[in-house]
Amino acid sequence: MSIFGVFFIIILAFIVLKLFQSRGTQQQSRAGGFSAGGGRRNVMPMRKPPEYLGVPEGHPARSAAERLEAALSEDFEARVKDRVMKRTPSMREGEWQWQWFELKRYFLMCGVLRNVPMYSVRVDEVWHEMLMFTREYEQFCKQFCGGTIHHAPHGADAKPAPGERAWFDWIYGELFLPVPVSGQLWGAFYRTPLPHELMDELETSDTNDLRSKRFNEKAATQFNDLSATIDYLIDRGGKLASAKEQPIYKDNRVMDSSDMMTTGVLSGMFFYSSFGPIDNFHNQMDENQTEEQRNANGDGSSGTAPICSNYDDDRGSSDYNDGGNNDAGNGDSGNGGFDGGGSNCSSGGGDSGGGSSCGSSCGGGSS
Repeated sequence: MSIFGVFFIIILAFIVLKLFQSRGTQQQSRAGGFSAGGGRRNVMPMRKPPEYLGVPEGHPARSAAERLEAALSEDFEARVKDRVMKRTPSMREGEWQWQWFELKRYFLMCGVLRNVPMYSVRVDEVWHEMLMFTREYEQFCKQFCGGTIHHAPHGADAKPAPGERAWFDWIYGELFLPVPVSGQLWGAFYRTPLPHELMDELETSDTNDLRSKRFNEKAATQFNDLSATIDYLIDRGGKLASAKEQPIYKDNRVMDSSDMMTTGVLSGMFFYSSFGPIDNFHNQMDENQTEEQRNANGDGSSGTAPICSNYDDDRGSSDYNDGGNNDAGNGDSGNGGFDGGGSNCSSGGGDSGGGSSCGSSCGGGSS
């Protein structure tokens, strides 16, 4: 073989190798990653979401998480997934798994709290598709928390309560183990300080007053694990608030984490930093997080709080279609299901913290 032929074979082999490498890179980039408003996609972990929503064994909310998972049949999940994928053909399997996972975490928070703002446009979009299956959705809610988790949009003039996002962040951190995806879907955590009034309320208010004002009492009367979780959070909040003036050191996290030492690992610093000067809040929170924690909680600003809140159970104003004929047992409900004819929510600032102008309340019963 001539020298020219040898060089030709070498060059051809080099080109083929580069083509295979390029193809592998493209497949990897497609495997995961949530874009922020259609821009550059963030690299997502390939691992699957943790079981039981990442609520550790021994946590008072663990059995509630197990019941929530059991209440969602594989068939129901598959039908919701099919609607989501048809609406968003570019969505990858990993994106679906994590959005579905975070929606289930959101539902668990609804079983514990009186109302819960929706801070993620992507998670809210999955919720909208789930609402199309009226019968299955209603059955799931009843099995989990005893009543319907209502989808409650608000108008453009609605204003978020002070510290609303901070309250969400603290409860979320107390219930769930941190995972790298959460901050990408919900916006950065621990970027809004807890109001002093809220810390004083947790420290000094009567337990019954706190339960009726901030927590889902109706669900708690039906499920002991939800009631125990509420008691746990009230007790944790009171202890953290009473120690808010004490500096928290990395080698002394007695008040900085729960008894399981796995959830609420930043709670002590969150209270302490919120009590101090606002100018120091972000620096203190950043300095006291490991790189892994910063990745899980998001490293950007949470932006403007969403224009959303939740209706009380007794107001009867939830985004629910009382027609009763949108039964997903007979196929997809094209005219709205619980969502009353489609989405009435607007996107705030995307998943960087603006969120959706929607919220929820649990336990209102069914029409």
